Amino acid sequence: MEKLGEIGEHEAIRRLTAKLGVHADLCVGVGDDCAVCELPGTGTDQVFTTDPVIEGIHFQPAENPERIGNKAAGRVLSDIAAMGAHPQWLLVNVVAPPEQDFQTLEKIYVGMTALCERFGATIIGGDLAQGPCLELHVFGTGVLPSGTALLRSGARPGDFIFVTGPLGCSIEGRHLDFTPRVEEGIFLRETGLVNAMMDISDGLATDLRHILKQSGVGALLEAERIPKAGTLEQALHDGEDFELLFTTSPEDAEDLRVKWLEKYGIELPMIGKTTDEMETLKLKRDGNIQILEAKAFEHFSNQTQGGMQ
Repeated sequence: MEKLGEIGEHEAIRRLTAKLGVHADLCVGVGDDCAVCELPGTGTDQVFTTDPVIEGIHFQPAENPERIGNKAAGRVLSDIAAMGAHPQWLLVNVVAPPEQDFQTLEKIYVGMTALCERFGATIIGGDLAQGPCLELHVFGTGVLPSGTALLRSGARPGDFIFVTGPLGCSIEGRHLDFTPRVEEGIFLRETGLVNAMMDISDGLATDLRHILKQSGVGALLEAERIPKAGTLEQALHDGEDFELLFTTSPEDAEDLRVKWLEKYGIELPMIGKTTDEMETLKLKRDGNIQILEAKAFEHFSNQTQGGMQ
């Protein structure tokens, strides 16, 4: 029998999701940051996402519990932000050993609740079960006007590629302390100028490939334009930055940059362009162009680049 370690995370997901069902109200299923379902007769769509945070994988046992809570809620809110949606409800399933300190759990909930309140989300329930280590499995929903969710599949050849902030070195603390780009996601959706969007959780190079695959395009990144918190290698591959990655047409790019500057008072980093070379990701550095090979953290493998996952 095949083992998960032999198949790998992405192939396992592909096989399992191939067996999922369909529904008339399901607008977007597997393959985006959130699933999207129509709420018939309301003019509203609802988005759904879920994410685990596991001791030893996503945080260390001695970590500040409020920071753990921030990350647990923040990962889900970041997915919702990537669709341009307003956060709504969260459910939290806790798995913990009998010797788990209860006060630590209480402080984790303080961290989760503080972040949720900032963005209008509410934790409404969950479950508690025994297990070998502390795990937080968070499920979240959001809402937005029907048909307006920003997907990974909307990029077109020649689009400009943008990110909302610096990338890399999240392991130094930002993977716990980050602020999900909820307000920015809603703003970008409301401009009507964005073609495709997702959040950066697995690293710029890996996550951009998701947009390329879903949209049927390629991309050329410009090394000197990528905002970096460390080295270029770290910016490309570290992951857990939770910035937004998106594209817009050349005709709309300047308008979007002006609107962003007026709204946030900072320049919006343009890091490259999409191409018609389907699923081919290239990097221009020092005048030379190279093809970027796939390189990222993957569960059930020995790859461990970048921050904790």
